[in-house]
Amino acid sequence: MSGVVRIAVGVSGQGSNLRALYAAQQRGALGGSITTVFADRVCPAVDWAIDQGIPILYVPPSGHPDRESWDMGLAAGLQAAAADVVVLAGFLRILGPSTVHAFRGRIVNVHPSLLPSFPGLHAIEEALAARVALTGVTVHLVDETLDGGPIVAQEALAVLPSDDAASLGARIHALEHRLLPRVVAMAAAGTLGIDEAGHLTFDRTRSGRIPVPRRALLSMSDKDGLVDFARGLDALGFELVSTGGTAAAMREAGLAVTDVAAVTGSPEMLDGRVKTLHPRIHGGVLADVRLPQHRGQLAHANIDPFQVVAVNLYPFADAAERPGIDIDALIEEIDIGGPTLVRAAAKNHANVAIVTDQRQYAGVLEELREAGAVSDETRRDLALAAFRLTADYDAMISAELARRFGPDAAVEAPDRFPARLELALERAALLRYGENPHQAAALYVVPGADALSGPLASGATPLQGKPLSYNNLLDAAAAAGLARDLRGAAIVIVKHGNPCGAAEAEDLVGAWQGALSGDPVSAFGGVVAVKGVVDRALAEQMASIFLEVIVACGFDTDARAILARKTDLRLLEDPGIVGMPSASVELRSAGGAVLATDADVSIDMPATWTSVGARPATAAEMADLDLAWRVCRHVRSNAIVLVKDRVIVGVGAGQMSRVDSARLAVEKAGPERARGSVCASDAFFPFPDALEVCAAAGVTAFAHPGGSKRDDVVIAAADAAGAAVLLTGVRHFRH
Repeated sequence: MSGVVRIAVGVSGQGSNLRALYAAQQRGALGGSITTVFADRVCPAVDWAIDQGIPILYVPPSGHPDRESWDMGLAAGLQAAAADVVVLAGFLRILGPSTVHAFRGRIVNVHPSLLPSFPGLHAIEEALAARVALTGVTVHLVDETLDGGPIVAQEALAVLPSDDAASLGARIHALEHRLLPRVVAMAAAGTLGIDEAGHLTFDRTRSGRIPVPRRALLSMSDKDGLVDFARGLDALGFELVSTGGTAAAMREAGLAVTDVAAVTGSPEMLDGRVKTLHPRIHGGVLADVRLPQHRGQLAHANIDPFQVVAVNLYPFADAAERPGIDIDALIEEIDIGGPTLVRAAAKNHANVAIVTDQRQYAGVLEELREAGAVSDETRRDLALAAFRLTADYDAMISAELARRFGPDAAVEAPDRFPARLELALERAALLRYGENPHQAAALYVVPGADALSGPLASGATPLQGKPLSYNNLLDAAAAAGLARDLRGAAIVIVKHGNPCGAAEAEDLVGAWQGALSGDPVSAFGGVVAVKGVVDRALAEQMASIFLEVIVACGFDTDARAILARKTDLRLLEDPGIVGMPSASVELRSAGGAVLATDADVSIDMPATWTSVGARPATAAEMADLDLAWRVCRHVRSNAIVLVKDRVIVGVGAGQMSRVDSARLAVEKAGPERARGSVCASDAFFPFPDALEVCAAAGVTAFAHPGGSKRDDVVIAAADAAGAAVLLTGVRHFRH
């Protein structure tokens, strides 16, 4: 055969097989064109063919004196139509020798049974009457025998206990619609024939002419964008294979859909738990069509490969949060077929594009339109995204079920500390280097994290300036964390993870001046957090000193223009900075393990503190102690914080002995500012020496957790100095 292969299709009824052949032709999967429809009677199939503009060859028996004359007339009509391949698609009349000989090896018939069982017109009814467990579909080349001739393809179908002629017939017809076009494409390629002994021949040298159908398997829980994506695939000649709600949504949009059940030959079962778990689906997904042996096995099993698989998963997380959902209902929300398809397609990404997110639709369609296929690079990226999806999905299920009936259900373990903790992180940025230039580093974020939880929750893209370094990010996080513990108009300056300045004031300019005064030397090159929006006045003040980063709720237009002149200054927006710190779990690597702890964000209530000295604190002292205590929890232990008039005046951080931290804080404050200040200590004073150092500098009030064996000695030292002492009952170590 050369040029366009001309296909003549014989019909006698509704024409469902004719329509399946025509749909395959439209997708480019038939290997030829239906140029003639012939019929022995008036029937709906003829009307449909006329509507499609297909020429009709009408050969009613009434126009001929006998069968031989009718057969000769049919053969002559088909020859005049220049038919290359003849297909009997529900044609209910036996061909005679004239037609069979004229088109020997080129006539294809489909029959609704596993021939040689149940030949003739009533195969479905006879199979039911015989109570066979299996029936099926046979596609064969026609010879002179009734429903005889060499078999090309055969596929079995289980007969269900509930089947009647209508239900079994519907499933058999669906199987015919898939199998018949495949064999016709083989015939159109010139690969099939009948030898002198009546046996089937297959010319492998022509097998490359058999078109490979374009197929897409779609099963989407989230159907946003589905119809447009499916419509794009359909326009590109893809057969759309689907099931359930996905198939219904596409059909409602007027798209032709092949049911998964028509591919597998089995309806879904076990309340929908088993739909796509079948070799005819997974064989088409997993076949590496680059390998001859895989292509051969697909051909032998009558399976066509998929080039696109689009799946997203049951929303298990939403179900888990549904009030009152019991464990049985939750278990039903665990997707089995979806993750299996996703992993299979991702494994076979050399041949299959696995689409798991509606944001991928446009890119996949664009590549298919422009290049005819999805590129290797894109398929690899899609596969990585798919594996991340299934890993996160399994981790989510594992964590939720462990909470409900795992080891944690039998012990009093907090929900946030499950027996197995799965971390699913996404890399947001590769950093220039780590803590030091010889260390590589990266920033990872938690997918779906609340953007209000911190300045890095959505990544760390500055509004201006170069990318942030590892140490910048640590300091920005520390500054934003402390700012959340401040009140009103407040600003904090951080250097190397510790606050070197912090203040609360009536306005942000006043807060900046107070924070800067705390340690103006250390503030140089620092990271600033602003509990509010930076305006022109504040920007002008901050632009007078070299700063690395400013974190704020926002920056107005004037501030942006002023700060833009500082080209090395990075600006980060943190909308949540004006709020309170939120409860969370902090993770740290430690000696080959990971430590998990509740974040130290509990609200301190000065009204609950216990005054234990000879004199109570004044209202002004209490206000400053409140601020000192809130700042203290953000300073590396051993921590001593001095505050005067709502401004930090001295910080002693990270010393191995508390008395050294006290000396450092007093030194930073200087004689004038230390006099009349108050002191907060993150842990109890084990000896009176640290308190005595501060009291000698003029500190008038102290807050610490208490609990030392020498609390009475410490209190006596405070009384001797005329200082007030309050016990908070809470420790704020920070390592």
